[in-house]
Amino acid sequence: MTQTFELIKDARGRLTLRRPGVDDVADVRIRRAFPWSAAGQFVSIRSAEGKELLLIDDLATLEADRRSLIEQWLADTSFIPKITKVSKVDTRFGYQEWSVQTDRGPANFRVQEREDIRFLGAGRFRIKDADGNVYELPTLEGMDVNSRKELSDLF
Repeated sequence: MTQTFELIKDARGRLTLRRPGVDDVADVRIRRAFPWSAAGQFVSIRSAEGKELLLIDDLATLEADRRSLIEQWLADTSFIPKITKVSKVDTRFGYQEWSVQTDRGPANFRVQEREDIRFLGAGRFRIKDADGNVYELPTLEGMDVNSRKELSDLF
């Protein structure tokens, strides 16, 4: 069960965690826990050093203004581009070289291992490139014909 807490956003956009009976903690971070398919569950509030201070079981249980602040902070600080179009996936050299369009612009990246592509549920996938960047691939049915053709041998 999530304990009582407040998040205060300062003029620079940093968050301070306030809880009854405990010292305030400035400059906290918010992180989603796994699985990503349950993005509103198990959201962690951490110190700047990465120590977990509070775990929110389910964002849906929070009042609207606090939930909105957390969701907006996550949207502003999480960089997980969603792939909107797959132009090419080249597999000739033992790894996958992807050329895609995302909701954040074009991207080219390499996927080293098959295990770097994970099924998220509801037909979506998480792809981690060789540099550790993460992309989300929506359902294959939602992709255009050419994108589906490029992905047909992978999935």
